[in-house]
Amino acid sequence: MDPYQSLSQQLAERIIQTVQAKPDAVIGMPTGRTPMRCYELLSQRSGQKKLDWSSVRCFGLDEYVDTDEVHSFRHFLEQNLYTNGNFTRSNLFNPLDVDDYDGLIAAFGGLDLTVLGLGQNGHIAFNEPGTPFLSWTHTAQLTDSTRHSNLEFFGSLDKVPTNSVTMGIQTILASKRIILVVAGKNKVSVLQNALKGPICAELPASYLQLHPCLEVMSEFPW
Repeated sequence: MDPYQSLSQQLAERIIQTVQAKPDAVIGMPTGRTPMRCYELLSQRSGQKKLDWSSVRCFGLDEYVDTDEVHSFRHFLEQNLYTNGNFTRSNLFNPLDVDDYDGLIAAFGGLDLTVLGLGQNGHIAFNEPGTPFLSWTHTAQLTDSTRHSNLEFFGSLDKVPTNSVTMGIQTILASKRIILVVAGKNKVSVLQNALKGPICAELPASYLQLHPCLEVMSEFPW
């Protein structure tokens, strides 16, 4: 089986298991290239009426500041997942729309599962290199490398946003479970450095070493 297909199926099954075990689960939802096939698989299951999202609370990990709606992560999640299942609209949250994102998450009992991708510079959500350990949901300036990696979605660099709102390191580490999902062999070294090297602010993903319930899924052995 294609490694990306296998990875996507494993991730979809973890999310399904979470929802089935706790129908009102609180989940941190990623965007980007990596989860797209997973969302297709979840949408198929939803279309077959085999997955009930009605009580699940979904919190987007991050969001661009000052971009048009079609390029927003809100739109991404809507098009790739939310519109395909029986989600309750009032249970779908975006950090750009909530004044106290961490307080709202806590009010629902905390994140049961947070799914993370891995940036080529080691960012998780939009916690870029240099993000302090003691950070909660905050605004963040995007690095040049992150903006360049998202260039294909915008057509030209001047259209790629320079700022974002993101769950912080503490927001993520407070999650009961974390799945770090990594696609692309260009991320082998950053994954190895993040999880086998020193914990430091310059490699935000390295903070994940501190979490007691971290699962890593990748297309490649590391």
